[in-house]
Amino acid sequence: MLFPRPMRLKPVTLGLTVVLGACASVRQSGPPNPTVFALPSPTTTAAIKAEPPAEARLACHLHPSIDAWEQRMRRAGRFRNATETSLARGQRYLPSLRQIATDAGLPSSIALLPAIESSFTPNARGGASSRGLWQLRPPTARRFGLVVNKNRDDRMHPLRATEAAVRYLRYLHDRYDDWPLALAAYNCGEGRVDRALMRSPGATFWDLAEERHLPAISREYVPRFLALVRIAEEDEPTC
Repeated sequence: MLFPRPMRLKPVTLGLTVVLGACASVRQSGPPNPTVFALPSPTTTAAIKAEPPAEARLACHLHPSIDAWEQRMRRAGRFRNATETSLARGQRYLPSLRQIATDAGLPSSIALLPAIESSFTPNARGGASSRGLWQLRPPTARRFGLVVNKNRDDRMHPLRATEAAVRYLRYLHDRYDDWPLALAAYNCGEGRVDRALMRSPGATFWDLAEERHLPAISREYVPRFLALVRIAEEDEPTC
């Protein structure tokens, strides 16, 4: 069960079945794949990459819109119920997804993004030909190393899709040097974010959202995800 503060939660891997506008048409095309996708353990300590420092943690972002989403997800019945229902679906994938993220030098909590994109459904289908846990479109999937053709679609494979999505997210973070902007670009595309920044050079995501220079979907997508991370990592060290 999820509880309103001040009661504390154990850190959990969180899946969210509430559908965002960005993935409103996501549907499951068949039964979930029963395979558990576990990564091999690193064989040397050099292969183990440390979690990014506290200032890079996604749970450390502060904004009133994140607070508002956190309260909805803790208190509103349909959001709470959806979160609880999704936990079992996300738990099976998150250990491996978190390791892929940290091996790439990203915060492990970026692995929670499929909760927003697909509700952790590996064969999810969305609009604009988006597929898989991470709802990648064919051009983006191919750009970051996946095979997508009539005979094979790596977007439906949780680990391959995660490796590509993590490469894309790392590219976006390197480009914008800011997680909210990187997440917005993942949602609506680099072109939309770049055009918004041309209108307001040096603006933050929150500035662009307030000025309505980004699509409404993206203005909600970013704080909603950051609220989910905050709930999932509530017992982590303070920022």
